[in-house]
Amino acid sequence: MQPEVAQRKLDMESNSKQAAKARIKPLDDKYMACDPLPDVYNERDITTFMSLWEDKKDTTLLECIETCQIAENVITSMQEKLGEAESEFDMRTVEWCNEYMAAIRQIELKKWEYVVAHILENIEVHTKLTAEELE
Repeated sequence: MQPEVAQRKLDMESNSKQAAKARIKPLDDKYMACDPLPDVYNERDITTFMSLWEDKKDTTLLECIETCQIAENVITSMQEKLGEAESEFDMRTVEWCNEYMAAIRQIELKKWEYVVAHILENIEVHTKLTAEELE
């Protein structure tokens, strides 16, 4: 009986180690690089980024420039995906990339229009001129 018990114990330890290895998942390279940009290969990431970015209201030129630069970095990543899709003749992905890049650029235009309107409405805060000089 003793050898059977020892063998079962070894089998259980072996199974336990294999199960522990199966639970370990390697971290994504994007996560390891601390890259805040959305993953252009994941549509959910792109749409979440676009929704959150569109809802955030920039009130200064600097904020608008910074957020639009982030969007341009996303477009650059998407252009890499577009190039891969074109080389593989994957027209569905080409169309998908073009649609999302156009949508991001449309949001950029809205953001610029909003920030310019905000600045013009509050020009007295953004200039050294007095109210009389502005009139």
